[in-house]
Amino acid sequence: MSSQPVQSDPAEERYLLCSRKDGTGARLANLLWTWRLARSAGLRTLCFWPPMDPVHGKSSGAGDIFDLYALAAGPIHQELAILDGRPNDFVRGRIVDLEKLPEVTPAELAVTAERARARGAGAAIIETGVPILGRDEDEAAALEEVRALFARLPINRAVLAGVKAVDRELRLGAMMAVHVRRGDIVKTLRTACKTFTPEAPDPNSELTRYTDHFLRCCPPPDSYFRIMREYRARRWRMLFFSDSADAAEPFVRRFGPEIVLARDLIPEGLEGVQRAFFELLLMSRCRAIIGAKSLFSRVATMIGAPRFIDARRAARPEELAKVYTQAVRYAALRPEVREAVGAVFKQSIEKMGYDEIWDGGEVDIPRLLEDA
Repeated sequence: MSSQPVQSDPAEERYLLCSRKDGTGARLANLLWTWRLARSAGLRTLCFWPPMDPVHGKSSGAGDIFDLYALAAGPIHQELAILDGRPNDFVRGRIVDLEKLPEVTPAELAVTAERARARGAGAAIIETGVPILGRDEDEAAALEEVRALFARLPINRAVLAGVKAVDRELRLGAMMAVHVRRGDIVKTLRTACKTFTPEAPDPNSELTRYTDHFLRCCPPPDSYFRIMREYRARRWRMLFFSDSADAAEPFVRRFGPEIVLARDLIPEGLEGVQRAFFELLLMSRCRAIIGAKSLFSRVATMIGAPRFIDARRAARPEELAKVYTQAVRYAALRPEVREAVGAVFKQSIEKMGYDEIWDGGEVDIPRLLEDA
């Protein structure tokens, strides 16, 4: 797959459509990978920027993080357009199965300009957070191309000015970013427990899906502490990012003034998605990131190339059980819900490969949960 743009006849101009309604990192990854795919086939990219799902925070428009006037007036508009909103008819679009993309050509997903103006009713919609790669394509080379595309995006001036000011003061390229997810993941997990049904251990149940999500994205604080101690010994300075004040508390208690909280650096006047995008750009300029399988931190590594360190690899069984029981409020659950939670936690642990992290030793999951 080549990302070199191919010239097309304006009369036959066609588009790839993309859209996501969740977090900032996911939206940006979706936009960039779709744009790269479209360029390879001489197609334009049309990215719809819908109101944000309430669970992901205050909704804001695309114009809050991009200069849409510069986008529309400059040469980049020949390749990419971003539109605020996602009308009701658009949700009927067919979501593209990325597993099948190597067998599906971009031309098969493209729509005409007339259909694009109708905002995509019934058309194929790309909704991804992972790289879109051709068969046997080198991911490292593809990431370099995506990074170059990001550099062409006209960033909102207020956001970019704030990032540059912080960079001048702190020298972000010499700092370690520490990214701790909690917020919306914990909320959805607790809701899944409250709405428990006997089918909870089913692989498609909400409890199973959100437990998997929690284990991917929310390592225990102690796993971060071990890694942070190692880098603090080398005199690295730490910049802390989180979507939850509660998640920051144990880190502030442990390290005090030795860490800088990214939330304290946000300029006055930035709201909603601007604040998240500001933090994403700060993170992308750091030298390395300690995090987990979160699209927010992964996109930061994609657009800025810091080294990524997975905090999950430093987790211990009892610590992971403790943060999970705290998240679901295990002690307050009904007995039948606790039983289902234990079964789901065990199958998720095995699915995530944590038994390998724990050297393959036998772990009594129910006892871990009760002790936690």
